[in-house]
Amino acid sequence: MLAIASEPILSLADTAMIGHLGVEPLAARAIAGALFAGIHWIFSFLAFGTTTLVAHHYGANEPWRCGEMTFHALFLALVSGIAIALCGLFLAPLLFSLMGAEESVRALGISYFRIRILALPFLFLFYAAVGFLRGIQNTRLPMRIAFMVNGLNILLDYLWIYGKAGFPALGLTGAAWASVAAQAIGGILCLKLFFFSSYTERYGLRSQALSPRQLLPLFRIGHEIALRTAALQLALIFATAMASRMSAVLLASHEIAIQLWLLISYTIDGLAVAGQALVAKYLGGHRADRSYDVGKRLILWGLGTGLLFAATYLSLKQPLIALFTKSPEVIDTLRGIFFLLVFFQPLNGIVFVLDGVLIGASDTRFLMWAMLIGSLGIFIPISWLSLQLGWGLTGLWIGFTLFMAWRLATNLLRFSNRRWESAFPGRT
Repeated sequence: MLAIASEPILSLADTAMIGHLGVEPLAARAIAGALFAGIHWIFSFLAFGTTTLVAHHYGANEPWRCGEMTFHALFLALVSGIAIALCGLFLAPLLFSLMGAEESVRALGISYFRIRILALPFLFLFYAAVGFLRGIQNTRLPMRIAFMVNGLNILLDYLWIYGKAGFPALGLTGAAWASVAAQAIGGILCLKLFFFSSYTERYGLRSQALSPRQLLPLFRIGHEIALRTAALQLALIFATAMASRMSAVLLASHEIAIQLWLLISYTIDGLAVAGQALVAKYLGGHRADRSYDVGKRLILWGLGTGLLFAATYLSLKQPLIALFTKSPEVIDTLRGIFFLLVFFQPLNGIVFVLDGVLIGASDTRFLMWAMLIGSLGIFIPISWLSLQLGWGLTGLWIGFTLFMAWRLATNLLRFSNRRWESAFPGRT
């Protein structure tokens, strides 16, 4: 869970440091952040899919198959990362135009986006590596790597954004280069672990050969996770685009609110990752009842963690807002939506942990369709109406809350009827 939490901590620190540069750099970071979140989460199947497949073979005591899945996941990560990075370099102006950015925000954002996207191949390699380690039930090592990489990123942010310790003050550009440097080190460390250490000898990674047929299990589970995540990120990006068209102040406020929401969601997602690995392991070992018991315990943990975060946010409302901005307009806007930000978090915890259970069971087709309906049928229409009818940021966040209520209802129904237990065997 701590490894998952380190990413939103990095994002919060990054947002806070950029926020003190002014409203326009924060707005530029908000648009770039929404685009990167879409890319990262769509390709998170490299972690989630690899975890499920490796954990299944680990539970069945098939170490060679674990290595086979991981080798092909690493290949797919490298090729995908290079391809998306090249596309992003050329398409950055178009993407920022589609997001409705003001001209001053657009110029800052394109430069930031083009630098930061260079890190994608290294980040995708890290995703695949994390999937393998979680699959073999090792959560400590990815936690250490994640904290090292994100800690380095925060340090470089401070040095390069503000020009400390003799470095020039690069502002928003410094934040972009900090991400590239830190993620490159993380990706190289993962490659060293797999191909130049004794840790993975049992899994035969250095003896694997590329086979298109062995990519099929990853594509099978990956395309459904990718479509599910794409639907979610499309909705989040669309909401950011609507906020961008409202004003730079509302966009900056929305970015801060999203980062606070992500801190909670990513932290609870750590429970979902544990559930995913355990469910896949037990189903691989033909112990479905153990998987169901794991799910029931995780529901209680998710609810409790969400309650803890909600109470903490409500008690620390003023200092949290002050951490990110000194703008009176942004502060007033955030105060207006703060209750919407926190009040649904306990139930969000249940949503996130059940996502992990269903992904671990390879019930990704159900998750894909539920997410498509919620995103395209609830969140996006309400976001559009919020702009057209003048509902502002409050309308956007009401839409977000209703969308999460849909996800809660569908995930609970699916878990309780236990149809997910039969999804795994025919899919691998």
